Amino acid sequence: MFNVADFTLSEATKTQLTSHLTPTQKQRALTWMKLQETLNKGDFVAMDGFFDAAMTYGNPSRPDLGTYAQWKTSPVALYKTFPPSLYRTLAVTARGDDEIWVFCEHVGKQTGGNYMGVPPKGQEIKVQWFSIVTFKGSKILRIFSIADVLGMFISVGAIDPKMMPVDPYK
Repeated sequence: MFNVADFTLSEATKTQLTSHLTPTQKQRALTWMKLQETLNKGDFVAMDGFFDAAMTYGNPSRPDLGTYAQWKTSPVALYKTFPPSLYRTLAVTARGDDEIWVFCEHVGKQTGGNYMGVPPKGQEIKVQWFSIVTFKGSKILRIFSIADVLGMFISVGAIDPKMMPVDPYK
């Protein structure tokens, strides 16, 4: 089982993850990590403070989540459906002062409700994803993400594991 302590990065880990970044890039990365800590607590009022009002979200798997108001429904629903719904950054790099690239992990246990029509039976999820996070000033302006949605669907039971991709050329 996962717990918040496992997903609370120590100062030493944060320093290690950000040691190669410029001071501004490091601050952006630390803001991102603080957002994840806020999500881990389920503080969805405080999370609003991390975002520019014009924030947009891009993810080919979730074209329905373009605006901040639309995107915010996802972490809220994940928190309720997969408690504990926990996030952490595994790696970070940057391009310029206003863009960080993060590799992250999200875990939880489906006990709070249906997901993709599948009832909760305590299914554990572990989803890794990559995001490009763009800042405007100190706020997040844009997030573009690619996530292992297929793995999540299989973990929950929405897709039969026998449907896993195989070498299509055989």
